[in-house]
This record gives sequence, structure tokens and C-alpha cells, in this order.
Amino acid sequence: MNIFNPEHDLCMANGDANFVPPASALEFGKDCAGLTRWIDQSSDNEVVPWGWDAVLKRRLQKEGVPGAMLPSDADIAEIRRLSHRRNAVNASVYVNDFQANADARLLKHLRSISYVREITDINALTPVVEEFGDAVLKAPLSGSGKGLRWARCNELSASDLGWNRNVIAKQGSLMVEKRLEIVQDFAMLFHVGRSEVSFEGYSLFFNDNGIYKGNVLASDAHIFSRISCYVPNELIINVKAALENYLGCEFLGKYAGYVGADMFIYEEDGEYRLAPVGELNVRMTMGLLARRLYDRHLYGNPQQIKLLHPGVSELPASDMKPADQTPDLDGQYAMCVEYSPVPGKLYSEKEEFLETLTEITPASRYAVVVRRADVSH
Repeated sequence: MNIFNPEHDLCMANGDANFVPPASALEFGKDCAGLTRWIDQSSDNEVVPWGWDAVLKRRLQKEGVPGAMLPSDADIAEIRRLSHRRNAVNASVYVNDFQANADARLLKHLRSISYVREITDINALTPVVEEFGDAVLKAPLSGSGKGLRWARCNELSASDLGWNRNVIAKQGSLMVEKRLEIVQDFAMLFHVGRSEVSFEGYSLFFNDNGIYKGNVLASDAHIFSRISCYVPNELIINVKAALENYLGCEFLGKYAGYVGADMFIYEEDGEYRLAPVGELNVRMTMGLLARRLYDRHLYGNPQQIKLLHPGVSELPASDMKPADQTPDLDGQYAMCVEYSPVPGKLYSEKEEFLETLTEITPASRYAVVVRRADVSH
């Protein structure tokens, strides 16, 4: 059973099995049901969700799914603990320490650990924002662009303070980060198994004010070359190695599944630096989906592309080759989330999309599609 539950982050943040997610999140999941099939095909006796949380477990219990196919409450509590942004901060500290031991000369290319603070007292907020000048305020349990606010020195409104108090009251703390000039978002993708952590590849994505919009469909080599335009190759390799070690120490035996480590390149004082582990997504990610699409499902020739759908053994036209054998495909296309508030609009426009990963009906307001990549990304 494959389940796409994009409301996962909201459910994880709330923590209550009886929480009712917003209608928009549920509609996204309904319109794009089965999206996880592109990542992993489930068998008849297993459940493969986007991410496990108490709300999903309760829903499946009501639907009669056997308990043997569901995680324990302790398992879900551990996933929630690992999803806390404090874990991303700890991972960043680990990366910096790893690099210091490997080659301290490259530390200047990493974001300073002092640029991220966790506060538990609202009175500590203003001094930190004043120190940073511009800051990003984040709920400790949040993701996908939710639970964020931007703050400027001397411009914390009553609404801002009220939101921050509420976050601290509900989640125990608030994360405050120095706002930086981001020039490239990307991620490293991992799988935590029973006995080892494996690297699944890179993800190059783009967003709008923190809200995810899409991923470039490209080879790992292409993405690596894009990142290495800004920082040394050795640094990227060391960050990957450090995160494999960190996940091995902190996740093995506590969680089994995918982890996406979101990162970004930023410019400061005329220099490019890498901010490792802005988020640790303890679930499947759109970046992982894009990685699987390029590696397993994207075929083409210079004139057109085609996706080989999950469970379909018939190959596209004979002149089409897998993406990794077709240089013209590398980095030229993007996987995007499309939304229209007007039912029927996506349906009327579906012929404009090069390929679709989800069925688009007259009632659809959400879809995941393939388009030509914007050169600005």
C-alpha cells in the first residue's frame, strides 16, 4: 500500500493522533495519491507512506490495516524526536567538527554554527534578532516552508511576538537563524537501513519564499558540478561523509527509511559558503522523487521525453534511451508541483505539460508534472 500524505509535517508538529489537517493538505494528498509508487513499489503486506505520524497510524487502524503493518507508538515518538530542528543543528555541528578534523582550511566555506540559535524564553528573541539584523524564525517541528516567519531588527510586531510565544508554548522552543542571501538550494539524500546508511544521491530544488516549487531533473554529476561552482569539491564530499557518519550514530536502530538533508549555498562578504543541514526531513522528499525519476523513469531523445510509469514494463519508443545515456536530458527538465484554485483549470491545461506523474481530472487542483527547466534555476 503506497500512501502520499503531504500533511505529514503538520501532523508531526501537532503530535495529536486526533489532529485534523487543513483541507488543502488533504486535497493535495488526494489529487496526487500514489506518488510514492515512483520511489518505492510496496508489496501487498506492507505500507509505504510519505512519512509516518500518529494521524496516519490512527487512520489506517480505523481502516482495518493489521497492527503488524504499522509502527509502534514508540517508533512514531522517535521519528518526531528525530524530526526536531535541534537535530539539524546537531548535525551541522557534527559536519563542522568533521571538517575541522579533515582539513580546517576549508572551514571558512561553511556557515558558522553561531548563525543558528534555539531559544526557550521569548525575552531572548529580541537580542538575537538585533544581533543577526535579519532573521528567520522557525518552529522546531515544521517543514516544507510551513512554520516560518521573517524578522528584522527593531521590527518585531505584536503579531510576531504572539506567534513566537505560541510556538514556544506548544513546542518548547523556537529556532532563530541569521537570514542569508541564498544562491542555490540543494539536498543530500540518504536511506537508513537495518545495519547501514546509504547515500541515495543529490537533489537540486527551487522554492518561492520558502515554499517548495520544484526540482531540476539531473544526474548526480550535473548537480555536483553546479554546487562545486561555489565551494570546493572536497568540502562537498566531506559534508556527505560526515552526514553518513552522523546518521549512522544517531538514526541506526531508531528509524528505518529515507532522510533528506536540505542545504544551501549563500553569498556573504563577496564569498560563497555552504550551510549544511538547514533541515533534516525524516521521510520521503520531493527531491528523492526527482532523483528516482531521473535515474529510473526518464527516457528521451533530442525531440521529446517520456516517463516509464511504475509497474509498466513496456519501454518507450525504440529511439528513446534512459536519461543517463542521453546528455540532452541532463538538467534540461524540471519536476514541478502545480496548483490552481479553480477546479478544471489544470485539466484544461494538461496537454501543456510534457509529462504528468499524477492523474489530472476535471476536479484536480494539484498535480505533479514535468516541464522544461527554467534556466534561472
